[in-house]
Amino acid sequence: MTIAPWLAVREYFTSLEITKLTTLYDRLLLSLRRKDAVFTFNWDPFLFDAYCRNRHISALPEIFFLHGNVRIGRCSTHTEKWGERLSQCPICSRPFKDVPLLYPVRQKNYSADSYIFGSWESARYFFREAFVLTVFGYSAPVSDIDAVEILKQSWVQRSDRKIEHIEVIDIESENELRKRWKPFLPTGHLRHISSLEDSWITMYPRRTVEALMRPAYFGEPSEQFPLESASSLKYLQEQILEIVELERGVTKNCA
Repeated sequence: MTIAPWLAVREYFTSLEITKLTTLYDRLLLSLRRKDAVFTFNWDPFLFDAYCRNRHISALPEIFFLHGNVRIGRCSTHTEKWGERLSQCPICSRPFKDVPLLYPVRQKNYSADSYIFGSWESARYFFREAFVLTVFGYSAPVSDIDAVEILKQSWVQRSDRKIEHIEVIDIESENELRKRWKPFLPTGHLRHISSLEDSWITMYPRRTVEALMRPAYFGEPSEQFPLESASSLKYLQEQILEIVELERGVTKNCA
C-alpha cells in the first residue's frame, strides 16, 4: 500500500496527543492575555490542545497558525470562522474544512487559503503594534525568506524600535543570533535566553508589557513574580487564577 507523503505527514501529526502534565504551551498561554498573540509555524496540535484545556481559566491570547495546523478547520463560506476540525460553522452549521499545511519550500502561497491569508494579515497587524516580541524556537530558516521579510517590515513599519524589546529563546550563541535577527534590531537591542523559564513572559506573567514599560517610562524597576514550576496543570491554573482575580478587581474598581 502506498500513502501520499502529505497524507502521511497529516496522519502522523494528527495522532499526537498532549500529555496531561503541565507543558510549555500551558505556561505560555496562561501567562499571556487577550490583547497578546501567539503565532506559530508548527503543524502539531499541542498549542491548540493547550488552548482548549485552559480557556475556561482566563482570557487567553489569540493564536494563529501561519503554516496551517492538523487540529483546525475553517468555514469555506464564512471565512473568518475557524475552530477544531470536523466541528461546525456557528453561522451556517456547515462542517469546517481542513486548513492546508504549508510545506518548507522557498515559495509559499499565503493567499490561497482564507484562514492562512487571514492569519498573515493578523501577523502584520500585531507585529506592527507590538511593544514586546518574544521569538521561541524559530530560527528564521532560508526557506522562510518571504515570511521573515513580512514580519520584519511589519515590526519596523511604525517605529525605529528604540525602547521596544526583543527576546529570543534559543540555544544558539548570542553572536549567531544577532547576525540572524539583525534586520529586526535597528538599535541592536536583543535579549538572548535559552529557556522559557528565563523569559519576560515567565518573570511577569500576564503583566509583561507593564513590567517593561515601567522602567522605560518612569525609571522604576518592576518586581518579578514568576510562576512556580509545577507538573500539575491544576496547580498552575490555580496560580493563574490568583492573578486573574486581581485583574477582575481592577476592572471592577475602574467601572
